Amino acid sequence: MSTPEALPPSTEAELRRRLRRHNRTLAELAATKTELVTALLHGLRTPLTAALGMLDILPEHTGDPALDEGLALIARNLHRIDAVATEISTISGLESGAIPLDRAEFDLPELLSEVAAEAGATCNVVPPTGPVTGDREWLGRIFTRILSAVRVLEGPAAIEATGDADRWQVCFPLPPEQATDRLFTTGETGENAMALILARAVVTRHGGSVGLRSAGGTAYLRLILPTGTETAGDL
Repeated sequence: MSTPEALPPSTEAELRRRLRRHNRTLAELAATKTELVTALLHGLRTPLTAALGMLDILPEHTGDPALDEGLALIARNLHRIDAVATEISTISGLESGAIPLDRAEFDLPELLSEVAAEAGATCNVVPPTGPVTGDREWLGRIFTRILSAVRVLEGPAAIEATGDADRWQVCFPLPPEQATDRLFTTGETGENAMALILARAVVTRHGGSVGLRSAGGTAYLRLILPTGTETAGDL
């Protein structure tokens, strides 16, 4: 088999220049996104804090049933907006690295079993033990969130995982009757979309990935986690 010919020095230098330009562009886009999210959250937090403060000084009952119902509705929606803003801020911090993640070795099957037991889900992990280096608490949070999201979609409450020396594949079976590309993005499942974005932020920081796969006629949300963090950089 013939080996590829080496690129002329001028062509190789040009490719390197292009790569550097692309990397700078990506870095600038990431910085712009972080700045935009920060600015939007600041613009949202100021009026939101003022509105929540006004709610605190208003009476719980005014004597007017219609007004009481309206105030309760406003309060619920303001608190919901506050929770979403907090989650967006958390995701932004995870993506940018502003929120640190732990780097410690722990047994992943043990964590998956704990998450499944707490959620009343089934758990099938092979092998039954195996180390992963990373943030146990954050990974436990996203596994719990994904299980909850799948349940909202009326999917099976189950975790299936397989591991080897290099990586773990953690899979969550999805309901078969829905289009898999819309499971976490339809308007009725906004909180599920947040669960998916949060999972991607945490798993990416661990050097892994999140995606959809199909096997044996079943669709899965699959999280791939390296057993170590050598390729992930600093968490």
